[in-house]
Order: sequence, then structure tokens, then C-alpha cells
Amino acid sequence: MTKKVATTTLPEWLTATDRLRLYSPEEVIALGLLPHTIGTLKDAAYRKRVPHTKVAGKIRFRLDHIYEIQQAGESNPATRGRRAA
Repeated sequence: MTKKVATTTLPEWLTATDRLRLYSPEEVIALGLLPHTIGTLKDAAYRKRVPHTKVAGKIRFRLDHIYEIQQAGESNPATRGRRAA
């Protein structure tokens, strides 16, 4: 069985600095980038349920991580009830 890898497509106008900036869980929530609590986001990262990176033992998120988390919650009515191939 092959693991499906999500592809993240960030807008082309973002600079390299924008793409590589690291956000703390507190910043992600304060900026309204995800509709979670800080505790929920940290817990999901500790349990390796959401993409993230660790720098000096601290959880951080890049924009592509945040985008992937947002996409994971999407649903498509056109594919409702269908099995993935």
C-alpha cells in the first residue's frame, strides 16, 4: 500500500521569506489562521496528527503546514459516499 502524499500549492506571489516563516501555535491562533484553541493545536502536533516542525524542541508551523491542516478538514459533496481508489 502506498501512502498518499498531499501536495500543497501556496500562492506564487508569496516570497521565500513568507514560505519559510515559522509561526508558533499562539501566533497561528492569534492571527486566525486556524479555528482551534492553542491547546488543541499543540496537542495535535505532539500526537503527530498535524504537520509541523520542531525548532529547539518547540512546535512551529510554516504556511504550507497550516494550508495542509485546512485542506484536511475540507469535504466535497461531489465525492460524498465514494471510496478512494
